[in-house]
Amino acid sequence: MKLQQVNTPKGKVWEVNGYLMNDDQKVRVKKRGFANKRRAQQWFNNESVLFYNGESKYNKKERPTVLTVKALYDIWIDAYQRTVEESTLRKTMNLFALHILPDWGDVLVSDIKPIQLQLYVNTLQSKLLRYRVVINSFRRLLSLALKMDMIAVDPFTKIDLPKERRRLDKPKQFMDIDEFKRFIDVLDSQYRLINKQAYTLLRLGAFTGMRTEELLALQWQSVDFDNGYISVVQALGRGLNGGTYVKEPKSRTSRRTLKIDNKMLAVLSEWYEYTAYKEINDYVFNHEGHTLQILRPNKWLHDVSNKYNVAVGLSMHKLRHTWATLALDRGATVKQVQTYLGHADASITLNVYSDITKRASDEAGSILSGIIG
Repeated sequence: MKLQQVNTPKGKVWEVNGYLMNDDQKVRVKKRGFANKRRAQQWFNNESVLFYNGESKYNKKERPTVLTVKALYDIWIDAYQRTVEESTLRKTMNLFALHILPDWGDVLVSDIKPIQLQLYVNTLQSKLLRYRVVINSFRRLLSLALKMDMIAVDPFTKIDLPKERRRLDKPKQFMDIDEFKRFIDVLDSQYRLINKQAYTLLRLGAFTGMRTEELLALQWQSVDFDNGYISVVQALGRGLNGGTYVKEPKSRTSRRTLKIDNKMLAVLSEWYEYTAYKEINDYVFNHEGHTLQILRPNKWLHDVSNKYNVAVGLSMHKLRHTWATLALDRGATVKQVQTYLGHADASITLNVYSDITKRASDEAGSILSGIIG
């Protein structure tokens, strides 16, 4: 080890130049800026002790055993499942099982090359409209490999992510007012005689815009017949292995109270008198007292579409789109629709229902045109 005084732009300082050593490593260090020889010697002595014990920043950190993507995923998902709801966990596990692990499961994370990753991303973008949902999950997994020093660089920083494609043949998103009237007329005049429970659920969904999982978790104690309100306080979640469970609503703003018109209240009252399950804790819509399966309302809606040629091509979620679209078209504000649907912020409302808001914008463009003759 050599100690010497050297000249710098800020004056003379002391410099250390030597080797730190232990049983496994030998590293050269060179550091200057010490006010005197004693402080330089002290720093070197302290750093030597730290280095010998493997605690110095100069110790070469050995990378842990490099894992395959599947092995790393198993570690990551074990921690991830403790931070999210079961329904979110199920979606994430399905995403990895369908789009990531089949291609990358057996590959060592250290062997993921930018060129291979770029080809994978390009292929994925051509298959999936919202392919970046998959990419974000994969990238989150590799960030763990980076933190654990399995890889030195995130390979995603070496590639280009193409833009997500827009669907040109976008399917129908909602009914217009005439289609909606025909749909409700069919429910009220015909379908109510075929399946009273399905009729009540579909009509309630159409007139409130409630999410399917909110309808399925609705209990009689949340229906205020006297004042005409429904309280949305819980939802049905999809669990692992195809099961379901009752959970908190999607977000804080999803907890809300909805005003129900007199006709809808009468329909609910008729169903209440008809059903055998009418205790306050019973589910409004049920199968032998148990919650219905998540896909059951969509099957009922498709049954109506096939029989009567109404609401063709629509799903339960698009009944929600229909409610929002017709509400905005009839003068409701974006804020009112946001609150009624339980969206976390107005941008969600604007993005999802861009068709109607664009039409409103187009009409607003001519508001002042009649001022000047």
